[in-house]
Amino acid sequence: MADSNSSVDALQKLNVRGIAEILSTRRDEILSLWIKERLDSDEFRDELISKRDLRQQSQQMVDMLTRSIKESNGADFEDDAFDDVRSLLNEISYMRAVKGYTPLENATYILSLRNVVIPLLAEEFDGNPEALVREMTYFTRLLDKMGLVMVENFIRSREEIIRQQRADMMELSTPVIKVWDKILTLPIIGTLDSRRAQMMMESLLQKIVETGSTVAILDITGVRTMDTLVANHLIKTVTASRLMGARCILTGVSPAIAQTMVQLGIDLTQITTRAQMADGIKLALELVGRAVVSAKALSQMSSGTTDAAAQKTATMVTHGTTITNDNTSRDRERR
Repeated sequence: MADSNSSVDALQKLNVRGIAEILSTRRDEILSLWIKERLDSDEFRDELISKRDLRQQSQQMVDMLTRSIKESNGADFEDDAFDDVRSLLNEISYMRAVKGYTPLENATYILSLRNVVIPLLAEEFDGNPEALVREMTYFTRLLDKMGLVMVENFIRSREEIIRQQRADMMELSTPVIKVWDKILTLPIIGTLDSRRAQMMMESLLQKIVETGSTVAILDITGVRTMDTLVANHLIKTVTASRLMGARCILTGVSPAIAQTMVQLGIDLTQITTRAQMADGIKLALELVGRAVVSAKALSQMSSGTTDAAAQKTATMVTHGTTITNDNTSRDRERR
């Protein structure tokens, strides 16, 4: 009885190796039919993959699958002989996930090989229905598992891409900008949750250390709603910045947010606030020893005949005074 079972197993393995022989001896025919089937299908999009890349990818898949079936002696797809095939499937799935393929398009690629190979199996095993059923069952099961691997890895790749994009967006949503020597600004837009608040604090503190800044402007013009959680995040950020030697100025407080903060009983008396970003920048310049004067005022001081006026002008220029042309523009409009 045992010898009979061994003979059957050996015969099955011999027949299974026949699949590899078909894939090997009729390789070019299989490739041509498979690629034609892909090009004629609705899933093919030449803007995502070229015909040359499709043929190269398909050729690599057929060759690797043929070799793995031979080395495994007809074992299931979980056999170690299919490790290279699984790696190639994962690589293709990741590439297709990046390019924007759908899960259906990803799985259909490998499953469509069945439509090409099964007619060839029927031709090769004509007159031997038992062997044909066995070969078709094995090859179909093999492709089904390969399709599952592609779908699973595709979903995993998409999740990885989404996580990376979310991290990039979080980083871009908390930009710390140096507006002047020792002055930083952090525009806050949208909803401020715990994760984003932590990233915002880390970015601000790191920038304070890198630039040696002593003033940080937190602009909440883009914050839609203010609640206790958001206020607590702001207070923690201000406190941490103060420990690093930087003073924070809160700007962009709208009337609606101001009313909400009063109703919630949020105490921001320890934080310097300004209604407009421009007012915050002006205060920040004063805190670092800078002055904002109009071009007209500077011109008048420069044209003075006294040495005191000249000395004062030179001192202001030496300390990097910020000059605005507001008055000059108004004078031109009046003229």
